[in-house]
Amino acid sequence: MITASRVCSGVIGATTASSNNAEIRDTANSTRGFSVISDSCPKHTLVSHVAVLHHNSALLVKYREMPDGQKGWFLPNDDLKHVEHPEEGAKRILREQVGIEPSTLKLAQIESFVGNNKSWHLVFDFLAFPLSMKITKAPSLLDAQWFEMDKLPPASEFAHQGWGHSALLKLAKTQL
Repeated sequence: MITASRVCSGVIGATTASSNNAEIRDTANSTRGFSVISDSCPKHTLVSHVAVLHHNSALLVKYREMPDGQKGWFLPNDDLKHVEHPEEGAKRILREQVGIEPSTLKLAQIESFVGNNKSWHLVFDFLAFPLSMKITKAPSLLDAQWFEMDKLPPASEFAHQGWGHSALLKLAKTQL
């Protein structure tokens, strides 16, 4: 079990049932999801990050504006809203940003690191497998494109020094 003792005043628990199945649950309350005191906690950043795969293609997005000023390609992602479950956050991201309702959504891994803003980041990496490649780009996006896995843009064209590129390659391998 991966447990953070306190996240602003909420407790997070993540239990991995197996390598292909994971459950995120609130260990402080019996409700589904987890809680934090504020959407703008300066010490913690909770994110759902989604690798959208359709056969041998991956969906990448470029945002008009990012809080940290990063530019380039990203996997669809967003900070979680107050008391939003990571899986519900991933579904919201896909629905709001690219108009996708995934046919299958799977938690692949949980990352933990200190971000550029010095807050502790807890990133829930999901794999999504939509039924089609049809997308509807939100106004917050400059671009959204499908790329064949062997024709991805170079890591230098991804935000955060290519982190999304390496994350995508790693996550795509986990589906095999």
